[in-house]
Amino acid sequence: MRSLRIVIVEDETPAVRRLQLALVDLAGIEIVGVANDGQSGLELIRRLKPDVVLTDIKMPAMSGLELAQLLTEDFSPAIIFVTAYREFAVEAFELAAVDFLTKPVQFPRVHAAIERARTRLEETTARQRAADLQQLLRSLREEDPETADPVAHGGVLWISEGRRRVRIDTRSVEWLEAERDYVRLHTGGASHLMRGTLQGMADRLAPELFWRVHRSAMVNLKSVVALVPRAWGLSAVRLASGAEVPVGRSFVTETKARLGMDIRNG
Repeated sequence: MRSLRIVIVEDETPAVRRLQLALVDLAGIEIVGVANDGQSGLELIRRLKPDVVLTDIKMPAMSGLELAQLLTEDFSPAIIFVTAYREFAVEAFELAAVDFLTKPVQFPRVHAAIERARTRLEETTARQRAADLQQLLRSLREEDPETADPVAHGGVLWISEGRRRVRIDTRSVEWLEAERDYVRLHTGGASHLMRGTLQGMADRLAPELFWRVHRSAMVNLKSVVALVPRAWGLSAVRLASGAEVPVGRSFVTETKARLGMDIRNG
């Protein structure tokens, strides 16, 4: 089995050390270089031509995504992205047949990613890997909550569902709820699961249209038809579809103010 030559591009020393520890006992690999920023990483990759690159996504000056963008079709190593930001679309990585690691990296996941990279190198050409990488980068630019523009009134969201991309008009979204590392969008009679956080969606969606009513729920204000009481002094907002979304105790006052005093208890 041919040894894989690996370059690590990471600006945080502890993260570099953890990756090195994860790889030290793995057979058939050789760490040939380490760079602490994207620009020096690009120069190192072009000079050493490694088989695999493990690169952080968020770095000053040049991000891991920008670094990947600059790799040419003539030389396209297998890329494993490393990120502390779970909002990045896992589906996009899967479609592009590359991999990602979430900080702090877990050793078994590092080992699995390296083996996946080995298979990828054996089964595809550099041109194919470059084309897949471009598809991945387009998806990440659309879904990264830090680089995407706020979704204004009448805007759209693109959601990965299996191997297809679904276009969601934000005006059709009645409410959103957090589900661990995902957000579920309720659009009348359907729902869609999107990787990310509720806070990340709150930062993207137009604040004049969407309002946080609970630590794990946000509603489209135009869908609200009533503020209704519940037991033990709790309350909920009733939506046009008939769904009722609980209002957290700490959100009640601001939610009432946001809805206006003409919203009567139902």
